[in-house]
Amino acid sequence: MKNNQNSQVIIANVNKGMVYMLLAVLILPFTDALGKYLSTSLSPTQIVFLRYFLQFIFLLPFFIFSKKRIETFKIVYLYLGVCVSISIILLFWGLKYLPLANSTALFFAEPLFLTILSIVFLNEKITRNHLIALFLGLVGTLIIIRPNFSLYGIASFLPIGSAFFYALYLIFIRISTDLGSKISVQFYNSIVASIFIFIFLIVGQIYDIDVMMFKSIDSSLYILIFCLGFLAVIVQLLISSAFYHAKASSLASFQYLEIISATFLGWLIFNNTPDELTILGAIIVICSGIYLARHENKSSKAISLN
Repeated sequence: MKNNQNSQVIIANVNKGMVYMLLAVLILPFTDALGKYLSTSLSPTQIVFLRYFLQFIFLLPFFIFSKKRIETFKIVYLYLGVCVSISIILLFWGLKYLPLANSTALFFAEPLFLTILSIVFLNEKITRNHLIALFLGLVGTLIIIRPNFSLYGIASFLPIGSAFFYALYLIFIRISTDLGSKISVQFYNSIVASIFIFIFLIVGQIYDIDVMMFKSIDSSLYILIFCLGFLAVIVQLLISSAFYHAKASSLASFQYLEIISATFLGWLIFNNTPDELTILGAIIVICSGIYLARHENKSSKAISLN
C-alpha cells in the first residue's frame, strides 16, 4: 500500500514537471520573437542586458521577502551567469538575421553538445545509442545549416554557438551539488549576467561595435522590453520547477515542442516560414534528441531497479 502511494506521488510529480516544461517551451518563443523585433532598433547585447536587469528587478522582492533560506553567493553562480548570458547574446544576435523557426531549429543542437560535454567533463560512458544520436543530430544540423548559410551567411552559426554555451550552463548545474533554491540561482544569474553584459556594452561603446552598443530607446518599445523581462522570468521559473519535479531525461523531449510556437510566431509576426531542408533537418535533430532522451530514461530506470 505504501509503495503504491509512493508511486502515485512520483507519477504526480513527474506529471507536474511535464506540465511546467510544456508551458515553458510554448512561452519561450514569445521571448525570442520579442528579442527579434527589438533587434531592429536595439543591439543584441543591449536587449540581453535589459532582459537580465529586468529579471533582477522582478526577482528582488522574492529574494528579500522569501521565507526560505536565501543562499549566499557561490562561485558557480559566476560560471552560470557568464555562460547563460553569452548563450542569449548569441541567440538574439542570430535572431537579428535568421527567421524564428530556423534559429530555433539550429538551437536544437544543444542536447548533442550536452551529451558530448557530459562525456568529456563528467566522464559519462559513451554508448552505441550516444553515437547513433550524435551522428543523426550532426546530419540534421548540417542539413539545416546548408540553406541557412547560403541565405544568411555566418549568422547561421550563432544559434549553434548559443546552444553550446547553454549546454555548458547545464553542465555546471549538473556538476554542482548545492545550487540552492531556484530563486537564488535565477537571482544571482541576473546579477552576474547584468554586470558581465554591461562590461560588453562599455567596450562596444568605446570601440563603436554595433552589436555591443547601447542605442537610444524609443518610448514605444518600453512595454515590449517590460514584457520580455517578465516572460523571461516566468519561463526560467517554469523550467526550474519542471526540473525540480521530474528528471531531465523525462523532460528532454518536451523542448522540441518549441518549434511549433516558433514557427507560428515567425509566420504571424515576421511572415517567415522555414524551407523544406530546414524542416527536414529539424525533424532529424528532433528524432535524435528524442532517441537519446528515451535511452537515458531507460538507463535511469534500469539503475534505479538495481
